[in-house]
Amino acid sequence: MSRPSAPQLMIRPARELAGISMRELARRIGVSVGTMSGIETGKTVLSDDRFTLIAQALGSTPEAIAELTVPDADDSGSLTPQAFDWRDYGDLDLDPVLGAAITCFVSTGYHGATMRSVAAEAGISVPGVYHHYPNKQSLLVAIFQVASSELTAHLRAAVAEAAGATARLSNLSEATVLFAARRRELASITMTDRNSLVGAPAATATADMAQLVTEFAQPIADIGAVTDVHGAARAAVELCLSVCRWFDGDADEAAATATEYADYVRSLAGAP
Repeated sequence: MSRPSAPQLMIRPARELAGISMRELARRIGVSVGTMSGIETGKTVLSDDRFTLIAQALGSTPEAIAELTVPDADDSGSLTPQAFDWRDYGDLDLDPVLGAAITCFVSTGYHGATMRSVAAEAGISVPGVYHHYPNKQSLLVAIFQVASSELTAHLRAAVAEAAGATARLSNLSEATVLFAARRRELASITMTDRNSLVGAPAATATADMAQLVTEFAQPIADIGAVTDVHGAARAAVELCLSVCRWFDGDADEAAATATEYADYVRSLAGAP
């Protein structure tokens, strides 16, 4: 049977069903991509008025979005049709400045990049960059927000589809590897530049990583084959995310790698 999700967390599936990019939806409601990412992951408080505005931008209503469901296994073990394919990481539509910042941060590192180099990469003036982002730190925060939105949405759907601890661990592993492979630059920045965040965003990034480890720890504990559950979960997360350091293939190769790494994680957890 299907189970309802919190209405705010259904904005991402509703947007993708409508065929609208995060960037376009952000433009339609007059917010930044980072704010839109925070709304979709539930990290930004969503007022009723803004929820209505988002629904209108999607050609829907708050009630219709709230009634969207994510799939769960029914009593026979079969799955209901999916509204959101967690294995699919399509093209990511970012504003030119944020896209340029990602390219620069991957190329030179956060500390090696400047607002001037981001402007040159984006093909706009330096004041044009400052018009969208007040400083380099705000660019890094926005990148982490987009990365979190991407990974969280896919993990939620992957977990919802799984029946049993082993399947849940497999789906978590696949979704994380697919993120590392299909969103390679985002994953790379979140792994290498987390220590460059300051203040509340740094705490949020640390909490996000801890939550990811916890997501893996739950099925590993349920499988019950290892004594150091947290250590195994941490190793599994690092293994899956490390794919961003070397992967350079297409979608089919990413899918094959995700399946392969899910096998590794099951072995690490002692799953049958």
